[in-house]
Amino acid sequence: MAVADSMTHLCLLGGFDFASDAATVPLLGRKARAMIAYLALQSGRSQSREKLASLLWGCNSESQARTNLRQALSAVRKATHASGGGRFLTEGDTISLNLDDLDFDVARFEALAAGSAPEQLEQALAVYRGDLLDGFDLKEEPFEDWLRFERERLRAISIAVLEKLVAHHSATSDLASCVRAATRLLAFEPLREDIHRALMRAYAAQGRVNLALKQYERCRAALQRQLDLRPEPETRKLYDDLRARRITPDSAFPAPGVSPPQQTRSQADRRPDFSGQPISPPTHYVKSAGINIAYQVTGDGPIDLIYVPGWVSNLDLSWSSQRLANVLQRLGSFCRLIRMDKRGTGLSDRNVGLPTMEERMEDVRAVLDAVGSKRTVLFGSSEGGPMCMLFAATYPERTAALVLNGAYASGRWSKDYPWARTSEQVEQDLTVVEREWGEPADMSNAAPSLMNDSFEREWFAAYLRNSASPADAIALWRWGTEIDVRDILPAIHVPTLIAQTTGDRWVKREEGRYLATHIEGARYIELAGRDHVIWGENSDRLVDEIQAFVTGALPAVPGKRLLVSVLSVEIEGSSSIAGTDLIERHAEEIRSDLLGAEGRRIRRTASGFVAVFQGPTRSIQCAIAIRQRLKQSGLDVRSAVHTGECEERGDDFTGMAIELSSRLLDHARPGEIIASRTVRDLVVGSGLMFEERGDTELAGLPGSLQLFSVGGLA
Repeated sequence: MAVADSMTHLCLLGGFDFASDAATVPLLGRKARAMIAYLALQSGRSQSREKLASLLWGCNSESQARTNLRQALSAVRKATHASGGGRFLTEGDTISLNLDDLDFDVARFEALAAGSAPEQLEQALAVYRGDLLDGFDLKEEPFEDWLRFERERLRAISIAVLEKLVAHHSATSDLASCVRAATRLLAFEPLREDIHRALMRAYAAQGRVNLALKQYERCRAALQRQLDLRPEPETRKLYDDLRARRITPDSAFPAPGVSPPQQTRSQADRRPDFSGQPISPPTHYVKSAGINIAYQVTGDGPIDLIYVPGWVSNLDLSWSSQRLANVLQRLGSFCRLIRMDKRGTGLSDRNVGLPTMEERMEDVRAVLDAVGSKRTVLFGSSEGGPMCMLFAATYPERTAALVLNGAYASGRWSKDYPWARTSEQVEQDLTVVEREWGEPADMSNAAPSLMNDSFEREWFAAYLRNSASPADAIALWRWGTEIDVRDILPAIHVPTLIAQTTGDRWVKREEGRYLATHIEGARYIELAGRDHVIWGENSDRLVDEIQAFVTGALPAVPGKRLLVSVLSVEIEGSSSIAGTDLIERHAEEIRSDLLGAEGRRIRRTASGFVAVFQGPTRSIQCAIAIRQRLKQSGLDVRSAVHTGECEERGDDFTGMAIELSSRLLDHARPGEIIASRTVRDLVVGSGLMFEERGDTELAGLPGSLQLFSVGGLA
């Protein structure tokens, strides 16, 4: 879908990304991507077909290389035409790529790096997200030789930029900026003792002497391992001075570029404060099914917006990151921002077991009730997205709009959802989480643009530690990978904005596109970059898009189409009571179980009934309760549960979900509860056990429906 002020982006620093805000760009093969990269760096200069063919297909015959070149050129032309950016200019045997109408990160980086102002240099580093075509390997020697040269050239420019910034920040005593620049420079050149010393001095001036001493050990180890050398005398003397200072801490250490008399201890002690208490708003609590849910409210705009974060969170610690605090403050500038810690994390009750999506959905409703919000924009990020989708489908009358960022429909790989992580990858992720919990956080997947920012890494580690215990964090991560809400997407009928970062390493762009394809009328935008978190490199652009979306004209309260779980029940008695009205005979018991599960009976016969619920777990629990109760009277109960979209018409409901539940009942044996795959996927965390019962094809329904028999609790 077209977006205002659309732009086409070609990003080669840190990988390859060719994307347009206004259109979907066709996927390109490796040789086509290599050709674009080569021509882009030679922009405006014609290249012969012969040179391109030998560069990319040197191992092929001349005729085959030219054929491959024509095919690759055709694919690139289609991609550039679809994106609206970049034009091929072909003149005889020469080819060039004109990038005047395209945002090219390498050109932007080189222009900024040529400047002298610190602001320009910082912007250049923000653009330089990694080596040219990082991770790209073509196995064509001519191309690889060219790529190595260009990588080193651009890396040398970035090193020169960092050297200037370290010198500038040291001279102006901007300690935090000095630490960031020095840390990033050492990632490129770990043997630079002058930069190790600058970083040690900056740490010490911040009052973080232990980090300064650790930095010396890193320097010493690197020199020993790679050069078999000891640190220089100047470096060793600095280390000895720092050790002496740790023993007598009252002696302040001068900041870089500042003499000792000009710096007081209070000025030097700038250690990051993770408490967040000075600016954190009041935290309130509301009970949801006996669990205390923590929430905060900021801003006083005319629109209510509730932000549901992914994985784990901590309301108070969020404010200790200037980047995240800026995002929250901007959201609160145009809406009333409501934030919560989900059950089991942060300031909400811990050790409450794994939640179901229904329970978390009801926690959101409890918070909204507590603050008096009748219609709310739901903003779900990452794992918070699926729960917001479920809420929007279940409570459309309370959902003004839905905003999803880096969200997904299914947490595990499957043949029809091949973008998610495989089970093996999930286990590898969990191993890393457990091994590195508590250490400065590895931002290489969550926010690659911040991976060399030592403050953000330390803050993020503290944020995670205060959000969950290691065991709980691992359990919640695993739980998040088992979510699957694909079947409910067609039931979402509220205005929806889907924002997806093109290079997101956790949630692929195909997953955002999948959501946009399956949610009716969804607006979809792609943001250039690689950060998954909302406070990363695209935070301002993301907030701009959200503001434009939610402050626009939102439609009136939607109609009565909503997501419900349908329970169909059939009671079978012995021959002695055959023909009697079993429902009427046991009406009181059935009414009691329906009331306990907040169910609503909509139809009945002499031996069965149909009821609707706001969640599948409740419908299964009701079926189990009725089965156990009537078994005492010698009756067998067959039940079937399906979750789908229905239309409410007065006291009745109509829709395919009602029909499917009734037809699934034919597959249930006496005493058995049959559930569809949709139900199974939505009750992750409930502890209910399911046994596969195969597939069935139902007349009027495309494809087959996978069935499961519901057992007891695990």
